[in-house]
Amino acid sequence: MKAEISRTMMSGAVITAILLIATSGWIESAEAGQAGKAAGYAEAERAVTKAEQEWFAIQQANDWAKLSKMISEDFVIVDSDGSLGNRESMIAGYKAEAPRVLSLKMQVLVAHAVAPNAVIASGLDDITLKGSSTSGTTHRYERFIDTWILRDGRWQCVAEQITLAQPEKR
Repeated sequence: MKAEISRTMMSGAVITAILLIATSGWIESAEAGQAGKAAGYAEAERAVTKAEQEWFAIQQANDWAKLSKMISEDFVIVDSDGSLGNRESMIAGYKAEAPRVLSLKMQVLVAHAVAPNAVIASGLDDITLKGSSTSGTTHRYERFIDTWILRDGRWQCVAEQITLAQPEKR
């Protein structure tokens, strides 16, 4: 009887040890997976932050062909007046306004990865425009949300929503 109890206890101890080893391996694997996931998300956020900054520089340089390549063919925009548009209508609006733009400043930019291949970027732009001959200059502040997807090996903006805003309080 003592031998059976001893054998049962040994079997239980062996099973417990196996479960502990297996579980610790699973936990380490899960933690490594989370670290890899976090690294993938961080890399996506860095890539989109860089893309947003490039978009800004390209817009300031009025390089519409280059900007068009950053924006997906199926791009959708909800403009500050509530109207819907696409890549062509957005670039046409930029072109029409370009002669009046004195400066573009990005006051805020935050990128938030929701997957290694999908990032939401939000920010606040300060656009200084030539006014009429009597009014000098005007500022327009636009809060934006851009949705970026890693598609065909490159980051493409697939959607944007713009809201008129107030300047950031510092």
